[in-house]
Amino acid sequence: MVRISLKDLEKCFKDFPEMERFGRMLISRYFLEQSERIISLQFNSAKERYHFFEKTAKNKSQRVPLGMLASHLGMTQETLSRVRAIKSFI
Repeated sequence: MVRISLKDLEKCFKDFPEMERFGRMLISRYFLEQSERIISLQFNSAKERYHFFEKTAKNKSQRVPLGMLASHLGMTQETLSRVRAIKSFI
């Protein structure tokens, strides 16, 4: 992880227009991902959210603690365990 002050970031954007474009693209991508996540939390079932996470995040589900993953997906650890258990039976 890298940390930069807002003042230094603004100077970088001013001095290097291509960095400003990169920053704008990065923020746009982040905004789109968060918007999709919010919509998913509102309209998709726990099972659908977990399967989408597995499909898009590849091997992250093996590296993230279950409590954090459950929180990210908007469900309890118990629900996440049930969803994962159903998958292992199929």
